[in-house]
Amino acid sequence: MAAAFGREPRLLRPPYGAVDDEVRAAAKACGVKALVTWTYDFTTWSGTPPTPQLEAGDIGLLHFTPTPTPAADLERALGAAKAAGLEPAALMPHLRAAGIV
Repeated sequence: MAAAFGREPRLLRPPYGAVDDEVRAAAKACGVKALVTWTYDFTTWSGTPPTPQLEAGDIGLLHFTPTPTPAADLERALGAAKAAGLEPAALMPHLRAAGIV
């Protein structure tokens, strides 16, 4: 990864959000500092309700899917944030402040 991108990854989003002791150990052995999962998947095909009740600190997941569009999924996520009185924020500054990365 470092050869291709110039640095080693510090975060890992486990496939399907599957986290157990084996995943934690493998991630640690690879130098991963934190596993990142999500509260809601805003991709149209997921089971997330149309407007979930978001809370501060929730993490939304989006995929680049052809149906209907990533833009529609993003609008749904932003609408849920607005309905909850929240503003989206980048994750990295919060992880840095917590000393994770």
